[in-house]
Amino acid sequence: MMDFRAWYTDTVDIYRVVSVKDGNLTRHERKLISSGIACRMYQSDSKAPTMSQDAASIKEESKLACDNSVDIQAGDELILRRGAKLGQSHETFRAFAGDPNHYYEPFGAVIPGLAHQQVKLLKQERIQGEAE
Repeated sequence: MMDFRAWYTDTVDIYRVVSVKDGNLTRHERKLISSGIACRMYQSDSKAPTMSQDAASIKEESKLACDNSVDIQAGDELILRRGAKLGQSHETFRAFAGDPNHYYEPFGAVIPGLAHQQVKLLKQERIQGEAE
């Protein structure tokens, strides 16, 4: 029996831009919504960096799978830790969420445990010249 929860080897922290009332002003700031959520990043289309006169950059698209109960919205900033559920967190990176696609269990499912959501990710960063 396949159960997606056993397939989640990564974790994700979710940040969202929210309105904050500051006296008579309303400003927007990025706030942590959820942390350490079990997930799995897959189907990465790792491409070579692109070069310009002033910097090199990376633009990759991947997919994320997680439980349907996780509140992810398009535009959320996600901090992913690959292998964190296995104690193997070698890679941490930032990506932005597209619209989530929810997949539900059909009534009387022959193979239960397959309900999940998939979210397309965009990773777009300038390449750092020096490790900190």
